[in-house]
Amino acid sequence: MKHVIKNHIFLWKICAKASPKYMTFLIYDAIRFQILVFLEHVVLIRYVLHCAEYHEPFYKAAIAIGFIFLLYVIGFGIDGKCNHGMCLVEKPKIYKALKEQLYQKAAVIDLACYDNPDYYNDFVLAVSESDATIDRFFAIISSGIKSVIIFLTTGVFYLTVDPVGILFIFASFLFTVLIAKTINKLNFSLKKDVNPIERKRNYVNRLFYLADYAKELRLHPEVGDMLETELTKANEQIREYTDPVSRKRTRLAFIQRYCLSEFITDGLYVAYLIYKAAVLHTIDYSNAVVLFNRTGELRRAMKEFTEIFPGLNENNMYIEKIRSFLEYEPVIMNETGREPEKEPKELVLDHVSFRYETNDENTLTDISLRVKPGEKIAIVGYNGAGKTTLVKLLMRLYDPTKGSILYDGENIRDYQLKQYREQIGVVFQDYQIYGATLLENVILNEVDETKKQMIREEAAKALLHSGFEERLQSLPNGLDTSLTTEFDKKGVNFSGGESQKVAIARSFYKDVNILIMDEPSSALDPIAEYSLNKAMRDMAENKTVFYISHRLSTTRDADRILMLENGRIIEEGTHESLLALQGKYAEMWNVQAGKYAI
Repeated sequence: MKHVIKNHIFLWKICAKASPKYMTFLIYDAIRFQILVFLEHVVLIRYVLHCAEYHEPFYKAAIAIGFIFLLYVIGFGIDGKCNHGMCLVEKPKIYKALKEQLYQKAAVIDLACYDNPDYYNDFVLAVSESDATIDRFFAIISSGIKSVIIFLTTGVFYLTVDPVGILFIFASFLFTVLIAKTINKLNFSLKKDVNPIERKRNYVNRLFYLADYAKELRLHPEVGDMLETELTKANEQIREYTDPVSRKRTRLAFIQRYCLSEFITDGLYVAYLIYKAAVLHTIDYSNAVVLFNRTGELRRAMKEFTEIFPGLNENNMYIEKIRSFLEYEPVIMNETGREPEKEPKELVLDHVSFRYETNDENTLTDISLRVKPGEKIAIVGYNGAGKTTLVKLLMRLYDPTKGSILYDGENIRDYQLKQYREQIGVVFQDYQIYGATLLENVILNEVDETKKQMIREEAAKALLHSGFEERLQSLPNGLDTSLTTEFDKKGVNFSGGESQKVAIARSFYKDVNILIMDEPSSALDPIAEYSLNKAMRDMAENKTVFYISHRLSTTRDADRILMLENGRIIEEGTHESLLALQGKYAEMWNVQAGKYAI
């Protein structure tokens, strides 16, 4: 429980920092409402019944009713202003504050975390449940305050009028608290079990409505049938988990709500009240009516109170995942190291080996390589050879399992991570186009208004060298054209080749020392590919460049070519020397020679 409380205090601090106004109102509203309810349902009703029972003048009851009515009018006035004004503004601030922390952490966690299915499931659960976790926390606060106020007010009333009656309520409470805890554990366990299956089901659902898959689903309807089968399997798997849990919850709920709650309070206690008022005449009828009336409220308060601690435990499991995610310290991180110089420097890979956590075998084994400043290196090989993994190590998205990578004689781990990565421009094989303007898609940043004109000129220049100039001139709003129609009905959807040119322009726009081009011409036609190769030679004249490509027309002019197979460098040299070697590279070249022969 101590750990549970600490986690909720952690969440409280986030909420209170984001919106102290809302948190104050949340507490005030819960206290104010329950006090008003007690004044109306206990004090007022008892007084009115007392006036009727003992023939008091009616005006006394009318004054009491008017006073309570006035309190309600004032309270609802305050509520209306807060709920329809402040709360609509302040509550989203709290959601935003937590999500911002999650997004900021997601931007720096090690890429290896995405390779761990358990961690990734916890990460998805933490992000997807962040708003719900806050809502549950608010509900627990309100419920807890409500229960405490009812216990203090109604409890005092019971103790002064009929202390024995409280024993009925507490007997019900003690039994139901254990049942509630068991039910909440079942709920969370079920949520955790079905979460991976629900992700699969949601994935299949998305495939049916995302535009990216629309053409293939129409051309290959059997794929749709297969997806429907997978969806059915996922639903059946979820049902296998939910059915036994549902039966258990039904049995436990019946025991909790009827046997241990309604039967004791609505049955035994009511009989006890009637006996004391009608037979023993030890309490007034007005008090008996109020006691009976408040029994339901006290029972509900007891029920809510029994659910607070299991609810805290359940919510704690989500907070625990959120907190562990936020408190995760990235392994690949350095904010205090040396800053790399702005000129290109020598890169050295010294007996580098690497394996992913999910793999039993090395993806790369004993890679040694020395790259001079400004050298153009082509990395070739068949799928799975380790080409992309190698450049991920160069970018320090991963650290080698063995060996080291040196830049300017220093281990890249000793450089400030952000500054080191700023030396590198990349065109990823799986590049992305964002629902933003073309300008923002090129610079991948907000536009600095003080440097707006210079930024636009540099972005336009980068698009020119990537071969996008003609398409740029045809766009209705030029650099300010919205890409994709997801947020703008007038947005433009580019072809694969056009999108790739935008991705290439990003690397040209960035002032870097090292360029990494992972399949940069995969979606381009031969003419565009030739123009790109020429532009890359011009733009990267003084830069160190790594090309990864299956299309050897991109790599033939490199200073050096590395042929990878099964994670090892098996051949190394110029295009001519490797052809003369008549090895694997020559074999790959001969397969493609018809396309590139002069």
